[in-house]
Formats: sequence, structure tokens, C-alpha cells
Amino acid sequence: MVGLQVDCDYSLSQKGLALAIIGSIAELGKWDIRNAKLADESPENSGKWIVTVNLPANVKFEWKWVVVWRENHTAFRWEERANRVTEVGKESCKCHAPWNEDATYKTLPQVSDGVMWTSEDDGHVEKLADDPVPDDPQGYPIVGSISSYIRDIGFLISWSVQSIKNGVVAIFQRIGGVFRGGRAHDHDD
Repeated sequence: MVGLQVDCDYSLSQKGLALAIIGSIAELGKWDIRNAKLADESPENSGKWIVTVNLPANVKFEWKWVVVWRENHTAFRWEERANRVTEVGKESCKCHAPWNEDATYKTLPQVSDGVMWTSEDDGHVEKLADDPVPDDPQGYPIVGSISSYIRDIGFLISWSVQSIKNGVVAIFQRIGGVFRGGRAHDHDD
């Protein structure tokens, strides 16, 4: 199994709604909305959504974001785009997938001593390997070279720019649906 962590910036205008991913494989609900994987919004009301799923290694699948009602797990709104197609290999990865836009992926190499993803905002932890990363003598986790930090900063900058763009789109959607297409979702029922 490998981990796939997917995030999106998306502001919801109504209480009781949540963002979820749904897709063609069992781990993503096999297009059954009742089995969609709910994302966590952290911090609350921030519009920053993240979901982590464990998938079989070397699998190709289709998926979409969907806005669901938390209470009865029914669809409120689907992404208005063709199904996303993703293929994961033998390594876990992060995916930044803006609503209705192409996704970017970042492979997370396996660390023999283990690695954990965490979110400082809510303490959510997804363990991807067996043991925690050892600490160096100064007490800092050994997680890689400076180049990995530079890549992470680049990823965060790209994410921030995308957040601003998505916020502008959300404003236009609220004032008249300027960007809403009449297309229905195109998955196989």
C-alpha cells in the first residue's frame, strides 16, 4: 500500500457541506457517493481541505472532487471537468488538485526508518511507514537535505497562488454562477 494525500483550496458558502474525493477504485468509493472519502478542513472555515487515502501500489484510477452534504452524504456539486486520471507507483505522494484544474504531484520517497505526515493545525497524523524518523543530536528530525525544503517552499508558494485564484473564482460563482458550466459529471455510474 502507498499513501496519497490530496489537498484543495475551496470555500463553501453553506454550513453542513464538505469536500470529498470519489473515484473508480474501491478505496475511493467506486463512484458511490455514500463511500466518497471526506476531506478535513484545517483550520476550520479556512477553505483548506486535505484527505489522505491508502491505495494499492501501481494502480491507475479516475477520480473527482465532489461537494457533499455531511448529514446524508449526498452530492451537492461535482467538479465540472473530465475525470482526473492518476497513476500511483510504489511510493507515496502528495497531490495539489485545485477545483476544476489540473493537479500537481510530488512523490514522497520511502524512508527506511519511516516518515509521518502531520498537520500542525489539527494534529492529524497519517503514518506511512513502520517507525518514526530518528532525531539528530540537536533534537531535530532527520528528514532530508535542504533541497527537499526548497521544493516544499515552492509547492507552498504554488498552493498559495492557487488559493488566491480559487478565492476569486468562488466570489464570481457566488454572484451569479459566471463560471458554472452546464456540463454534468462524466463518470460511469
